[in-house]
Amino acid sequence: MKDLQAISDGMFRIRIEDDFDASHMIPNHAGKCRNLHGHFYKVEVFSIGNELDDNGILRDSDFIDLKRTLSDIVSKYDHKHLNDIIGDDTTAENIAKIIFKELKDRDIKKLEKVRIWESPRNYAEYWE
Repeated sequence: MKDLQAISDGMFRIRIEDDFDASHMIPNHAGKCRNLHGHFYKVEVFSIGNELDDNGILRDSDFIDLKRTLSDIVSKYDHKHLNDIIGDDTTAENIAKIIFKELKDRDIKKLEKVRIWESPRNYAEYWE
């Protein structure tokens, strides 16, 4: 495994997910999204890097730590009305950005992007 410790010509990506149920409305939306409704949101978090630790795990991106952090973040949105928590900008795009920023604030070092599914067919992503 020592030869895998630092790979400069390739990258590793890992993905974790969590989910939550929440209601929201987009007051200025021209369509039906202006009405109160709910979603089963799936949150995917991607970390990327080119270096593995001594156990062959992506450095600074252990699954267990990432899952624990994400679970802590999404638990505050679960079975809540999102407009009461984050205001009127409750689009999937903004939720992805908010969760990305919360992960960064908790010092997730190899964070690549956050993907929010608001339905089985629709998702939004945010990355920097």
